[in-house]
Amino acid sequence: MNLLGFKDVIFDSFCEDKEFVHIHASVTKMDTCPHCGSTKIWVHDHRIQEIKDTHIHGKKCLIHLKKTRYDCKSCGCRFERELDFIAKGHTMTYRLVFAIVAEFNELHSSSSIASRYNVSSNTVLRILHCLCVSRAKLSSVLCIDEFKGDSGGFKYQTSLLNGDNHSVIDILPTRDKNFLFKYFKKVPNKERQEVKFFVSDMSNTFKSVKNRFFKTSIHIVDRYHFIRQVSWALENVRKRIQKDISSNLRKYFKRSRSLLTKPASNLTTEQAKEVSLMLDLNNDLKLAYRLKELFYQYVLSQPNKVRASKSLREWIRRAEESDLKEFKSCITAFNNWFDEICNSFDYTWSNGPLEGTHTKIKTLKRNCFGMKNFNLFRKRIMFSCK
Repeated sequence: MNLLGFKDVIFDSFCEDKEFVHIHASVTKMDTCPHCGSTKIWVHDHRIQEIKDTHIHGKKCLIHLKKTRYDCKSCGCRFERELDFIAKGHTMTYRLVFAIVAEFNELHSSSSIASRYNVSSNTVLRILHCLCVSRAKLSSVLCIDEFKGDSGGFKYQTSLLNGDNHSVIDILPTRDKNFLFKYFKKVPNKERQEVKFFVSDMSNTFKSVKNRFFKTSIHIVDRYHFIRQVSWALENVRKRIQKDISSNLRKYFKRSRSLLTKPASNLTTEQAKEVSLMLDLNNDLKLAYRLKELFYQYVLSQPNKVRASKSLREWIRRAEESDLKEFKSCITAFNNWFDEICNSFDYTWSNGPLEGTHTKIKTLKRNCFGMKNFNLFRKRIMFSCK
């Protein structure tokens, strides 16, 4: 029985210790020269090669393979039997390489993979370097966003996601507008025209990309990004007011800030009383809180784009009449992105799946203690976030 499952290898014996399983085997004898077919061959020498293999019984496996070199009397060639389970000059079986490649689908660091399979970290990186990962085809729903990767000399990278099946299309090294223009210019025009929905945050760079390369698609702003504009405005009002109150109240305001941003319908009776006491201290805070609640209850509850556009215009008008300086940036953002925001009421697409992918990327980055080489970082992301 061939215990190893290798062709032209004879199993001799094995032993094991606490960490390794040692297998002793030998290569079968040869009768003819592979170059000229002559049978006039003789043994030149023997040597034992240590080959690393996949785990056996949960332990690292080391094969001590006895190999023989031959000399041909007819053609003068020196040769040895070619083996189909290991590349010439290598000390790892193909199935060990495949096992390491399979580990790239998880969020393990290179050092932990190397330790698990009894190889060096450089070996794992060399295997990763040899792999090729091409971008996927653009889908009908294209989600685009940035994340902090600190790789390739850039602080932020750009991710593209298939909104239909939530798979990563590609990872780009930067969020620079010129680079994005060059990248999408290389994408075939027919493929770009198949994109029906373009989902992004409120970034002017992504808006420029959409207007330049995806003119026929519908631009949708992720709900989280325009809702937080209102929350930020309310928070800035709270920060301004708590500067002029006593130290004890200031600490209380800071610790209870989540109650102000939380929808009133989700507050308990005790929490509602606490919010009421906070609002009674200042009229600006009370006005800002009413604007926030009006946005939650009156704008976000609309069923379609037409009704949402009317409600949002009315909310913008009331926010302008409030004369709260903290809401000016919010009003400006809503006016600049009015159509894109209203599109989100007709279509349910969002960047939620992409944010989940970013969480996995951050976990991978933390496990690997960062990856400065962007090409390797991109490959790990593409493998682990399929």
